[in-house]
Amino acid sequence: MRKVLLSSLIFGVLGCAGAIPENRELAFVYAVDQLKSNRPEAAAGAAWRYLQGATVEDPRYDRAQRLLARASEDMGLSYAAAQWYLDIAQGRRDPELLAESVRGLQTVIDTGAFDEDALIDGYLASADIEGLPTDLQAFVLYHQGLRDARLNRMRWSKDNFARIPSGTPYVADANYVGAVQVVAQRKLSEAIEQLKTIEGAANIRPKLLSTARRSLARLYANTRQTDEALKRYEALRAEAPEDPELLLEMAWVHYEKGDVRRALGLLLALDAPIYTDLIAPERFLLEALALRRLCQFGPARNAATRLKAKHGGALDDLYAGIPLMQSKALRAAARRRTPVKTRSDFYARVQFERNQLSSLSLDPAVKEHLEALYKRGEEEARRGLDEGLTQEVDILAEELLAAEEEVNVLLHELGVGLLRGRSRSPGPALAPAPVVEAGGRTAFFRFEGEFWTDELDDLIVVAEDRCIE
Repeated sequence: MRKVLLSSLIFGVLGCAGAIPENRELAFVYAVDQLKSNRPEAAAGAAWRYLQGATVEDPRYDRAQRLLARASEDMGLSYAAAQWYLDIAQGRRDPELLAESVRGLQTVIDTGAFDEDALIDGYLASADIEGLPTDLQAFVLYHQGLRDARLNRMRWSKDNFARIPSGTPYVADANYVGAVQVVAQRKLSEAIEQLKTIEGAANIRPKLLSTARRSLARLYANTRQTDEALKRYEALRAEAPEDPELLLEMAWVHYEKGDVRRALGLLLALDAPIYTDLIAPERFLLEALALRRLCQFGPARNAATRLKAKHGGALDDLYAGIPLMQSKALRAAARRRTPVKTRSDFYARVQFERNQLSSLSLDPAVKEHLEALYKRGEEEARRGLDEGLTQEVDILAEELLAAEEEVNVLLHELGVGLLRGRSRSPGPALAPAPVVEAGGRTAFFRFEGEFWTDELDDLIVVAEDRCIE
């Protein structure tokens, strides 16, 4: 009876947030109870207290780290949680926790803002990890096969992909890697068929399904199957309503098809505030080309000069000979580009979480550890971002210089066109202009300085054709 009362007294006391017990065993029990009671800050402090007197041989060492990882997740500290899970997984001290730690890493990776070097290249894609549940084993084998493919170790890549359990969604991911390799070999018809098979897979992750459909749209556009490409793009708009690159790709297809007014409408929509992060020098060139086909020389010249207005700072740095990585304008633009998005998002995430530490009611010892952890993490994230930017600023600089060169050529052609008459530039036959009539269910608007909602991106510019043929 005395033991029952003592046990009830202990758990009654531990059920309320208060001072962390000095006794390590009681501190562990306290951490478990506080985590269950949705008090992650108290749970983290108690788990940290337990670890201070433990060694890696302690049977509860990894379980205390698991408490820290879960508490970090509940506090919104995904970087800290990933570090705890990574240590548990790499240590392999408690086989029962391996699957849970790998699943914790998968959750962090799925956010899209994570340390790719440490979690993927440093562990999941390179370690010998076996005995996981089927879905997790498929996740690991896919990343191992993908890394091998990127390193051109094709035999190893095929072996890892072949081991992915059938019926799991990562079979489709592995097949997509194969389709990309076929595209690299310029076997576009074969790649289209492979992507259509992937699109119809019974078990496929939504993100991959959208990626495969977009790749199909691009391949149809590349092979001049413009009607099929546009049909694909229109279907994709519902899946990615806030993607400006999608509108730009559609604008190019409409231009290549001869529907320059529709292309201009999509480009006009890109001026909406929601799309300000788009860094694509070609959009201004496309706008000028489309207007040139209508012999709208003045607007075409204005569109061409917008390249300088948008990216003048970066271009000035290039002509001044400033090293690319020292150009603030180039770095800022490159950070918003898709190839470095994961690294950029990870750096921003670590900075955000580090700033959140001051608002948490953490035990002083835990707070000191986390501040040191996030300081190192921010430095590492910055190093990784700089590594990714080194290549991306080179690519962006080439795009800017190429776009400016084409703009200069176009400006010269516009001047010549004015002198020689309004002859149309070469290209496919123009689609007829829409007929503006009074009445009916179609609405027409004349914009006079005001702006429009971000959702209004289905526009057609009813520009006059001023060419004389």
